[in-house]
Amino acid sequence: MSNLLACHPTRRRAFIAAFSGSALSVFLCVSAEAQDGSYGVGHSNWHQNFYSKLQRNDGKGSCCNLMDCRPTQSRMIGDHYEVKVDGEWVRVPVDTINNVVAPDGGAHVCAPRQEGRNKGVLYCVILPSEG
Repeated sequence: MSNLLACHPTRRRAFIAAFSGSALSVFLCVSAEAQDGSYGVGHSNWHQNFYSKLQRNDGKGSCCNLMDCRPTQSRMIGDHYEVKVDGEWVRVPVDTINNVVAPDGGAHVCAPRQEGRNKGVLYCVILPSEG
């Protein structure tokens, strides 16, 4: 294949363009998934030193149950916060907000997979630092 591409500059340019487009698409899909608070995505990066130490404000133990916590996005809408969980914006109950700063300064959420009766359930929310 490399001989074919070396002999035909137009084929080589087409191959490079196609490859670059595919690599960019994969990168954007992975980045978008990480920012959507998708279940399990990014958990292993933070579990040992951060998620495993978080406690629920309702006294029911740890925020983290193996894969529940992940980085996400947050926003303020009127008088309340919302976080992205499994790709959808979810209203944050005030009693789920932990008053800690994440090591990366970003937003994080601990919640079960958002299916069935777990839709909208949040265990803990860490909002980004305001610095």
